[in-house]
Amino acid sequence: MTEDGGPAWRQTIFFPFAHMSRYGRGRVLRIETDAPTYETRYFDPRGAIDQYYSLPKVPYLKLAAVHDADAKSLTLFALNRHLHEGLPLEVKAEGFAGLALDHALTLHDADLKAVNIKADPDRIKPSRLESVAVGPSGVRASLPPASWNVIRVKNAA
Repeated sequence: MTEDGGPAWRQTIFFPFAHMSRYGRGRVLRIETDAPTYETRYFDPRGAIDQYYSLPKVPYLKLAAVHDADAKSLTLFALNRHLHEGLPLEVKAEGFAGLALDHALTLHDADLKAVNIKADPDRIKPSRLESVAVGPSGVRASLPPASWNVIRVKNAA
């Protein structure tokens, strides 16, 4: 956002785009998820009439993984869609030995209507994601409610 001749500040959606651009390089890995689900409807505005489609089992977890062989890294992009509850994350990183946590970030706020504004341009910004553990079997973390999360692990060798 900006004002003519004035300051500029980032909308919250800036951060997921920046994270994907910076860390989403390499080979996208196929993943399988097992997460709690919820029921909702999807509105398709492209038709001549309003069309709604029932979505009976949408997972609360949206997960993507990218392996960057040059950087010797594995990056997880995890979205917790649950508005009020945290979500445990357990990723089996089969084929990746000797991983160590490089860094972990989360973007969330208890107030789902909070935004960055001129008077408070850093109201919502990424912060350190606590409770991330990396071991021989993979990665474990606890994702805050309604959060975007980036977990980057590297080969420790």
